[in-house]
This record gives sequence, structure tokens and C-alpha cells, in this order.
Amino acid sequence: MTFARLHAAPRHGLLPILILSAVLCIAECESAQERPHIVYILADDLGWNDIGFHRGALQTPNLDRLASEGAALNAFYVQPYSSQTRAALLTGRYPMRYGLQTLTILPASRYGLPPEERTLAQALKESGYRTAFVGNWLLGHARPEYWPTRRGFDSFYGSLSGQIEPVLRKTAKADWRRDERPLKEEGYVTDLMAREAAGIIIRHDAAAPLLLMVSFNTPAQYYGVPKALLDSHRDIADDTRRSYAAAVSALDNAVGQIVAALEKRQMLANTLIVFHSDNGGAVPMRFPTGDDDVQKPAADNGVFREGQGSLYEGGVRVAALACWPGKIPPKTIVTEALHVTDLYVTLAKLAGATLDQPKRLDGVDVWPAIVRAQRTPRRELLLNVDDFQGAIRVDEWKLIFHSALPSKVELFDIANDPEEAENKANAYPDRVKELLGRLNDYAYDMVPSLYLEELSAGGRPMFWRSNAPKR
Repeated sequence: MTFARLHAAPRHGLLPILILSAVLCIAECESAQERPHIVYILADDLGWNDIGFHRGALQTPNLDRLASEGAALNAFYVQPYSSQTRAALLTGRYPMRYGLQTLTILPASRYGLPPEERTLAQALKESGYRTAFVGNWLLGHARPEYWPTRRGFDSFYGSLSGQIEPVLRKTAKADWRRDERPLKEEGYVTDLMAREAAGIIIRHDAAAPLLLMVSFNTPAQYYGVPKALLDSHRDIADDTRRSYAAAVSALDNAVGQIVAALEKRQMLANTLIVFHSDNGGAVPMRFPTGDDDVQKPAADNGVFREGQGSLYEGGVRVAALACWPGKIPPKTIVTEALHVTDLYVTLAKLAGATLDQPKRLDGVDVWPAIVRAQRTPRRELLLNVDDFQGAIRVDEWKLIFHSALPSKVELFDIANDPEEAENKANAYPDRVKELLGRLNDYAYDMVPSLYLEELSAGGRPMFWRSNAPKR
């Protein structure tokens, strides 16, 4: 209502109009205040048992604080590889729907997350959020349309391809950028990422909602850790495990810096912090070609079988938490099975962003499960399906199908056998048939693998080893 119209209104009607305007203004302000700042933190190859709130041997006081003040998500599932998890998070859709179901995007790869996929950053930006991405992108680097600044993020600081050493040197060649420009810097990468994330928070106008995603390279890159952190773990005899433990400490310290920045700006009370690993911790594995181990034992996935790259629990069930003071009750333990695609839907709804889009979403809103201990609205989680294997969880049952010779079907009662020690496929043929049918339905919806298409067109061998750090 303009001043002229207000002035012309009858005197007896002016007070109700003013009251109504005030009420609407207050409602709008309260609605804006209820939309949280969102700080989303990804670890790289963190072991399930390598955090304090899982009663592991390593100390992670900053992560433990967040879990204690919020919720530990004890049945949180991701994809078996880095790029797949990031894609599932940012699209709310299973990677097999757009060709990212096979392995991960390598530094030599020319493909990326298809531009027609709508990202969480785009959805939140349309809703008025400021958006920033710090760290390893890993969703395409060969063409500008894959870059984070073209996918909804206002700013970017980090590596597009992950082709960096843990310690940057200005004289070394590295894929390190600010926005779309190459950048020469020196320092321990985990510290640089933490400093940048904290700086974004300190400089942010708290009146506008913020989406900040921080994708660390630790503890996957466990070498190059500062000596002081290595010395703090001198009681660990094995060199690899000691370096890995130091990298976990570096990660935890980085999380502490981010939380401290939120506290300094008095933003913590209205910030939802989500933390999880991009896949399970890396454990010894061999190439199918029979080569030597590709990595030494470092991570500890507890009772869970195998690790990064596997469809067993050790590869896809990860350490995760969510903390929003005053909204998520302290010391909450969520045992409902959640999937990373659920966070797209959940965060978009909390942010007031529209979920209307042409491509179907696989995630569901799991906020009631986190804050009110309610059941999630879906029974099944697709853990992945590609040309060679697939896995699906329906209620407490999990089926893994290996199509490559020798083919094998495995059925596990996850509730009573989280170690996946007893294959019950022969004992429950009807259940196998049911789950295999559902997995096959997903396989029919699967689009061609971009990794395999590039391979067949003359790309690198499937198990090509570069000098780039492992992802």
C-alpha cells in the first residue's frame, strides 16, 4: 500500500490496516529468521570408527561436541565413491540416472555432472541464499559448464579435479583456483580450506541466509600433515596409521575453526551443520588385474565390512551428524536408514526452496526423523547399481548382486548382522527374488555410464593409476 492510498483511507479503517501490515511484516521476518544458515562439511574417506562419538581410538573433540549438541546419524548411507556421493547430494538423485554410477571422476576424465541436473545450490540461490563452495569439487573440470560457479555457487575456492598435493607450493603445478582463475598459494591444504571457510563466515552478512559447503581432502590425503600433529600421535607405532590419525586431527581442528567463526559472528544458533564422510574409510584392496595393494591399511571401519569403493557397509555407511542448536535435541541418536539424496530434499524444504523440477527426485524429507524420531516415509535405499554390480536395502534387508564372473547374490539381515558375515540368500529365496526385482527395475532406468563411454571411446584404462592423489 502506497502512502497516498493509506492517507486516503477512511480514518476508522486506518488502525486495522496498520495492524495487519505489522502482523504480515512480523510473519515475514520470522519466516526469514527460521531459514537456517547451512554449513555442509564433507570428509574424505573417514573411517566409521575413527571419531570419538563412535567410541573410536582417535580423539575428535570438535566433531564430538557437534554430535553431543545435535544428532548422530547412525545409519547414514552414501555412494561408494567420491564423485558419486557429491553428485547424489547436490541433485537429490541417484547417480545412475545421469551416468555417474561407475567409479569416480579422475583428473584425466573429460565428463562431469550433466549441466541439465539442477543442484541444491541453484535451488537455494533461487530462494535467496548466498552460496559458496570450498575444497575438492570432483564433479567435472574439463569444461566450464561443469564448474561450481556455473552450478549455483557464488564463489569457489579449491580444486576442481582434486589433483593437488596435501601441501601446496607456489613452484608446483596444482589444480588450485579461486572462482574460475588459477591460484598460486602455499600451505597445508586442510588449513587453507578451513581458513577460507571461516573467512567466508566472518565476512558474511548474517541478514541473508548462507549455504557454505566445505569438501576436505583429509583424511584420504594423510601424508604431508604438519609435524606438530604427527608428534601428538607418537604413541601409534605404524607410520601410515600415525599419519592418518594426524590427518583426522587436522580435519577435526578445521571443523573447530569453522564453528568458532560461526560463534564469533553470532550465527551458530541459526545454523544447521551437517557433517559426514563421502564414503567409507579406505582399507587394503587389490586391483582386479592382480596388481599390488593400492593403499596401505589406515582407516578403521569398525565392525563394518570392507571400505571405500565397496557396496558392503564399510564402503557406504559412514560417520555422520547434524547439529542445529535449539532445533535438534541434544544427544539424539538417529537409527533410521537415511541416504545422502535425502539431504537435498530436506535442506531445500528448510530453506523454503521449491522442489518443483522436471527430473524426479529420489530423496525424501527426513527432518521429522532427525528432530522427532519419526519413521522415514520410504522403505528402500538404492546403494548403487552399475554394469557390474548393485546393492539395495529394503527395510532391514540388504541385497548385493555381483554380475561379473563368478556371479554372486548375497542377502544380509543388517539389523542383526551389521558385519554382513552371514549370507542368507539360500534361506530366503522369496526375499531375494523381491529385492533382486527391485534392483533390476533400477537397472532398467540406468543411463549409460559416462566413465565407460569415455573408456570405450579411447580414454584411460579402467584402473589407470596417475600421480594424482587418491580419491
